[in-house]
Amino acid sequence: MILAGVLVVIGFGFVAARALNTSDEAAPPLDPPAPALGDVQLPPPPSQGLIPLQSPTPTPSRTSAAPTTKPPVRDQLRIAQGPVPGKVDLSAEGTSDWVHWGLDGTFSLERDRGGDFRILEGAPTAPRFRHSLSPAQFTWSGGDPVATAAGTRTGIRTCGQGNGFTLSAPAGTTPRILKLYLGSVSARGKLTARLSTGDSTGSTVLDNRGGTLRTAVVTVAYQAPRSGQIRLTWTTDSAYGKGCAGVTLEAATLS
Repeated sequence: MILAGVLVVIGFGFVAARALNTSDEAAPPLDPPAPALGDVQLPPPPSQGLIPLQSPTPTPSRTSAAPTTKPPVRDQLRIAQGPVPGKVDLSAEGTSDWVHWGLDGTFSLERDRGGDFRILEGAPTAPRFRHSLSPAQFTWSGGDPVATAAGTRTGIRTCGQGNGFTLSAPAGTTPRILKLYLGSVSARGKLTARLSTGDSTGSTVLDNRGGTLRTAVVTVAYQAPRSGQIRLTWTTDSAYGKGCAGVTLEAATLS
């Protein structure tokens, strides 16, 4: 009887132990203990490549534009002397104005009807005479008071040292060419040109010791910085021998 009770107790203990083992195996595993604060390992941040920095766009420098003003025009005056051709068409050559002296008398003056009196003669000096000695023939159309001329050899002359003629024409920033058809008889003539806008001057000499007329065309090219005049004197610088020795003047053109 006692033996049976012992066996029951042992059997019960064996069943209880098996039950505990089975319960332990079925229970889920416990969470691992939280680490201490100092042991926390933070995950590394996601890897980022280097962000390229864009080069700053250079700002175009502002440079002030160079001034476009033109340098001021200075006085320009050049004189050249040459032979007179056999025939001179004054109206074709004088696109701005033209003048002829002596067709009908000592004080006759034939000029371009549309020339607006750009070429002007100063006060005449005595003595003054008409001549018809020019080796060149002067022609024109559109003249006043004589409309046309087919070929005249006339002009005017003066006698004695110091006597001559004075002329003027407009000057400005537009380049101009003034041509004078002149001569000398037994004399040395001197032509002097001066611009009223400055100190520019020029001169030329026509020397003739013979008793016949020697002619030349004097070309005066000029320009001025502002409106003004070109002024010319054609004077008997020296008179040779006896009689009417002096300078002559036939025509002038302006272009």
